Amino acid sequence: MPKMIDLTGQRYGNLIVIRIAENEPCKKKKWLCKCDCGADVIVSGSNLRSGHTKHCKKCGNEVARSKKIKHGMTGTKLYYVWQSMINRCENPNSKSYGDYGKKGICVCDDWHDSSIFIKWALEHGYKDWLEIDRIDTFKGYSPENCRWVTRQLNANNKTTNKYIEHNGEMRTLSDWARYYEVNYKNLSRNLNKGYSLQEAVKREKTGDRSHRYCTATGNII
Repeated sequence: MPKMIDLTGQRYGNLIVIRIAENEPCKKKKWLCKCDCGADVIVSGSNLRSGHTKHCKKCGNEVARSKKIKHGMTGTKLYYVWQSMINRCENPNSKSYGDYGKKGICVCDDWHDSSIFIKWALEHGYKDWLEIDRIDTFKGYSPENCRWVTRQLNANNKTTNKYIEHNGEMRTLSDWARYYEVNYKNLSRNLNKGYSLQEAVKREKTGDRSHRYCTATGNII
């Protein structure tokens, strides 16, 4: 069993750790903290160390209000982009958390301040029709690893994409579907049945829905 890290006396943002508050086996350790405003607050050790919680709720609301006044972008699409980015990386209840936060994708410290993120976005080509894209999909959100791209290019950069080589050219399956102007789902279904890309495209173009016999399994597919 790992040894508990004693946080007593440590400062995290506006919070100073007073003592352990909850120490039940197999559960997150929670600490009693004193905010600079004088309020007491109980916070989990992981939220303190990660920087997720830096103030009591009242002070946190005041900080949030000051940030809204600072950049004046609350309610805009760009502000929603920032909120969504934070949410999928840090909120376990987000439907996208499993593909981001759970896999270790995080947001850099500076971009936890929405005004800093918005300033970077406006200075680096943000437009309402563009999406934020991580250049290296195995790394998190930061100025060095992000850019603004079209939805199509963003979709092509996902780790779940299936790449297919055809005529010496490597493209995603969705790209081939657009290139040959055929239905993506039907193309994928035919490829999964063992057809080559050329055969699968031909079946779509001709409307061929005939079955084939699989010698390996003895099944009709």
